[in-house]
Amino acid sequence: MKMKKKEKGEKLNKKFLAEAIKLAMKQPRLTFYSPLSAAVFNYRKSLLPRYSISDEIAKIIEAEVRRRWPELSKIAERLLKRR
Repeated sequence: MKMKKKEKGEKLNKKFLAEAIKLAMKQPRLTFYSPLSAAVFNYRKSLLPRYSISDEIAKIIEAEVRRRWPELSKIAERLLKRR
């Protein structure tokens, strides 16, 4: 999959980012619909002792978010650590 470069003139909207950080601190949980993912993760949970679906999904999603939006991720992580 080819990734789109930052649109010309796209700037960080500090107001939107501050609101996103506030919402993330209030409700950090994400949900999505994926029977395939549910089947794979539930299988692994049945097979592996102390396997955490949430921890695994968080690692996968955060790695991809950092890969797709590295600059935004760095800024967001910095702001989240301040709270």
